[in-house]
Amino acid sequence: MNLTIHERDIEPRLCRTCAACCRITFKLRDTNSRYRRFLRQAGYQLLPPSEPGEKDCCEKKHDATVDMGYCRHLANEQIQSGETYTCRIYETNELPELCAQFNCVSWAKANDNYNAKNALLVRAQQALDQLRIVSA
Repeated sequence: MNLTIHERDIEPRLCRTCAACCRITFKLRDTNSRYRRFLRQAGYQLLPPSEPGEKDCCEKKHDATVDMGYCRHLANEQIQSGETYTCRIYETNELPELCAQFNCVSWAKANDNYNAKNALLVRAQQALDQLRIVSA
């Protein structure tokens, strides 16, 4: 996918269509198999996933990503032109200040991660492309 999304494209309408940044993940550095198995047994989704039929991905120490899923305050509804997301914190389309100030493109560029391997940017690009089609 060719990324054409810019900082100026990140605005509330796009965010309500995308919501990729509302998926909460965090990295655990240098985790061992025992701890990863514990987290999985406690109900957390870890990446990389465990091998089929196994309790963990491997026996080696390595970084892992915990995927907590979407923010519990995110509401998703189907509309005629697709999906839209709202924040239930304020029962409105307005986002909390911290979320409203986040710009996924700026963050990716600052972290040297503006590329097609960045799943958050790919989803934002797809949402932007869809909005451009609907607006045309």
